[in-house]
Amino acid sequence: MFKYEPLNFLPTDFQTNWQAALQKATPTEKGVFRLVNIRRTEPRSFEEQRVIVLVIDENGFPIPNVKVAFSFSTAEHYTVTPDFLWAPPTPRQAFIVPTQGSGQIDQIQGSPVKKGEPGGISVYILEPEYSSDVVTGAGMLADHTGIHLTFQLRRTGVTPLLERLANIEARLEALEAGG
Repeated sequence: MFKYEPLNFLPTDFQTNWQAALQKATPTEKGVFRLVNIRRTEPRSFEEQRVIVLVIDENGFPIPNVKVAFSFSTAEHYTVTPDFLWAPPTPRQAFIVPTQGSGQIDQIQGSPVKKGEPGGISVYILEPEYSSDVVTGAGMLADHTGIHLTFQLRRTGVTPLLERLANIEARLEALEAGG
């Protein structure tokens, strides 16, 4: 297991090379999907030309069947249903696909990000109960470098296993020291 921390902004190279940005979500009463990792994909590899999204739970385990929105100007419009506890970003048009059993899904890019312009894709999780951070400006660079994003579900009232274990270890150490 790996302890993930939410990102408050994107690393400089994503801001510079993709003109990408991170929009932080306000959590719903049930929780939020936070962006916890971003990395470049390797050109001339199986990951090239892709925007890849991995969705994990609080403990770092992949979550299948989570809807990921790849929003771009020519995508189909979608309607927010009454069961949504948050307002996804506008315009509400996206290619919406569920994560696979591995908790991952991707979209292959056809045209590269133009130098000095933002990538044309916004990426977020589209689940009614949980709001989501949004990455804008995603895409593929001219050398076929893409982006790999990791979103972590942070449910209200759920303490990750690593934090629970750390608390148990601290209490055990305190008991051993006292007795």
